[in-house]
Amino acid sequence: MFLGEGAREPTVGIGMGSVYVGLVRLAIRRPWLIPAMLGTAWAFRSNRWYWKPPFLPLPSRSFMRWRMETAYGRENPVLPARDLERYVRWGSDMRKRVKESVRW
Repeated sequence: MFLGEGAREPTVGIGMGSVYVGLVRLAIRRPWLIPAMLGTAWAFRSNRWYWKPPFLPLPSRSFMRWRMETAYGRENPVLPARDLERYVRWGSDMRKRVKESVRW
């Protein structure tokens, strides 16, 4: 998508809730990415998520802070929606490649 001069790209503030809101917006705009988004969510889940309330396979806050700091240089960056989509697609592609290489 071409953004004309002066147009702003959609962004997502990276508080935990904001990531989820950004993912919902992405799913609404591009529903064909939903399977890839579910795979990404499953890959990011905390270990032993079933032992801690709210008993959902969510990533830990400390992991998300670390992930954002290593990717953007700070804990709470404003993440371009395009980056979120790009990461979901990349993760899906990498998981497919790993499955294919295991089959040989």
